[in-house]
Amino acid sequence: MKRAVVTALSVVLIVAVVAAVAGCTQGSAAAEQKAQCFANEKIIQTAMGLFKADSGLDAPLQQVLDSTHVACPSGGTYSYDPATGIATCSVHGHP
Repeated sequence: MKRAVVTALSVVLIVAVVAAVAGCTQGSAAAEQKAQCFANEKIIQTAMGLFKADSGLDAPLQQVLDSTHVACPSGGTYSYDPATGIATCSVHGHP
């Protein structure tokens, strides 16, 4: 079970890096930044869900952010509501 979670988190990390390289340049339009931010929220939600499924506990958000290397391209901060399983950005909100 832990191997599956580690593999899944590795995939999430790879997706995050590819998305960051593809979509987070300084010249990005606001719409592209918003789309990237929403993609980051999905990465956070997936990682949080995998951690919960594996351990039965909610992961510390900062630990997930550090391990996935996601950051809002507009400088916002992410929050996560374990009751709803939704990540939200302080700049872009949630789709």
